[in-house]
Parts: sequence; structure tokens; C-alpha cells
Amino acid sequence: MRKKNGKKSESLSHNCRWRAANGNFCASGAHVLEYAPLRFSKSPFSPRQHQFSNRLLPFVETEPLKGGNDVTMQAMPYVKAISTRLLAGIPVFLLVTFGATALSNLAPGSPAQLILGDNATAEQVAALNQTYGYDLPVWERYLKWLGDLFHGDLGQTLFSQQPVLQVVMDRATVTFEVAALAMLVSMLGIPLAMFTASHPGKLTDRAFRSVASVVLAVPTFVIVVLLSYLFAIVLRWLPATGWVNFSENPLANLWYVALPVLCLSLHQTAYLYRVARNEFVTTLQEDFIQVARAKGLPLGYILFRHVLRPSMPQILTVMGLSLTYMLAGSFVVESYFAVPGIGWTVLTAVKSHDIPLVQAILSLTVVVFVTIFMLVDIGYAIIDPRVNVT
Repeated sequence: MRKKNGKKSESLSHNCRWRAANGNFCASGAHVLEYAPLRFSKSPFSPRQHQFSNRLLPFVETEPLKGGNDVTMQAMPYVKAISTRLLAGIPVFLLVTFGATALSNLAPGSPAQLILGDNATAEQVAALNQTYGYDLPVWERYLKWLGDLFHGDLGQTLFSQQPVLQVVMDRATVTFEVAALAMLVSMLGIPLAMFTASHPGKLTDRAFRSVASVVLAVPTFVIVVLLSYLFAIVLRWLPATGWVNFSENPLANLWYVALPVLCLSLHQTAYLYRVARNEFVTTLQEDFIQVARAKGLPLGYILFRHVLRPSMPQILTVMGLSLTYMLAGSFVVESYFAVPGIGWTVLTAVKSHDIPLVQAILSLTVVVFVTIFMLVDIGYAIIDPRVNVT
């Protein structure tokens, strides 16, 4: 009798499963149940839990998504987030570039008079105004500049008579090299923070925290003067000024870039170390870390596998801010060490009233900053999938 009931129950269950797949009704005794054709792309259970869930829910059919559709669905939030942030950056770009165009009209006299000086004749001023469009209204001159930007032609610099776009790209390559190397050096603060956070209160922890506090208290220009005096004058290990392109001589390029990179990265290394250490210390006190230690897992495995990732959102924020700081700090470092980058070029252009070059550099700066903040936001979602990037 039990066997018959078992077969009947199994047959009924199979019948219900078939009816559920077709969206129909299934009746068992006095109870009437409506089954929906449920399908999960992936099982949220482990293999053993999945077997148990199938016994509890025999009517649920699992159907994996196609590979292409799965990749497309995963990429759509990132595409939407990138598009949203790019659209949000357009008003910022327009506002900054229009401000750069309007600044030339705030000075007394015409822009041509400002460029040529007080000794210029009226004919020279009129010729320069007509050549560069300074006799036009600000809005008309700005629209003309936008049109030239879309065509990739920003004109020529006022004094060197070189293409503005070529000058900006050549100088930007130098600045990006210095900033990228400085960012890599500053990331040494992360493993140092991980080591001292795992030994809180020890001598090394107190020593590194004290050094970081002293470095953060010293302004950047003071660090530049002290390090250049130490390494260029006293020890004579590194050159104080000069530059060699990487394509011409890689070793000479690294020799000339070492001191600017050291000056630019020292402050941010200390800042990144302080933030990362505080995050690691907080994460090491969590319950899941105590469980991992109780299991006897090695400390290095715990740090890199279970501590680093939960602490990365705050560290990533600091890294994004540090990169923008390094790009802004290049004005001081490049001017002091005569590095032909964006910082040195824009200061030279401001002194010589080279308005087209200043406007192009400001435009590039806005694009770079918007891109950095966009990448930081996308990085949050890559590190923690629970973050909604949209």
C-alpha cells in the first residue's frame, strides 16, 4: 500500500512539474495550486543545498542564460554609468572653457593690448585682434573655438607659432609620466599599512605613524626644496634640473624623473598609508576575520584575501584624490625642476598671455579630472558588486 502511495505521489509530483512548466493548474485532493514557470539563471545554493532545494521545490526548472546575453546584461550598468557621468561632465567642461575665454576680456584694454604690451601701436593691436578674433563678442569667439575643437584645430601658440594641440599633447605626455610614476610610488603605502596594521602598537607601527604625521605636516614646496638640496647638492645623486624624453634615452629619463617623482609622491604616500592603516585595523577587528584566525589560516592569506578587498573602497577614493593632487602639484614640481610638462607650460603661457594655449590646457585638465572621478566610481562597483553604479 505504501509503495502504491509512493508511486502515486511521485506520479503526481511529475505531473505537477509538467503542468507548472506550461503555466497550468495542478490539483491534489482538496487543494488547488497555481504554479508559475519559474526559472533561475544561477542557483544561489551550494551543490548540497541545491539538491535539498530541488526536493522542496520540484516544480522549479533551472535554465542557464546564454553566454552572450549574460555578458551584455552585466555590462549594461557600467555602460549606463559611464554615459551618465560623461553627460554630467559636459556642463562642467563648457563652463570652465567659457570662463577661460571670458577671462581675457576682464583685463583693462583688449586681449591684444594685454599680449603686445603698452608699447604696441594701434595698427599692431588691430591686426592681432582681427587675426585671433579678439574683436568679436565673447560668446561668438567661444563658439568659434568649440567649432575648431571639434575639427581638431586649436590654432597656433602666440609666441612659438606651433600648433596648440601638438604642444599640449607633448607636454601632457611628460606630466602623465611623472604623475603615473608618483602614483606607483605612493602605492607602497598600502603594503606598509597592511604590515603595521597587523602588528598594532608595535615599534614599527609607532615609527611609521610618526613619520607619516611629520610628512603630512610639511608643505609640498618645502619637501621639494629639502629633497633637491639633499639629493642634488649635498649627495649629488640626482640632477636638480633638466629633462630627457623616454623615447630618446630610457635610463636618462628615469634618472631625471626620479627627484620630481620622489617630491610629488612623498606627501601622498604618507596620506595613503594613514588611511589604509586605519581601514585595515578596523577590518581586522571584524568577526569574520576572527573566525579566519580561529581556523588557523596564515596571516598573509587573511590580509590579502579577506582584509584588502573590504578596505579598498576608501583606499580607492584616496587614490583618485591623490592622482588629481599630483596633477595639480605638477605646477610646483615642474616649475622648480624645469620639467617641460603641463604645469610648467601653463605657468609660462600665463606669464606670456598666451590665451589659446591656456584655454587648451584648461580644457584638457577638465577632461582628465572628470575621467578620473568616473573611473573611481566604476571601480567601486568592480570591487563590491553590491554597489549600484547607476
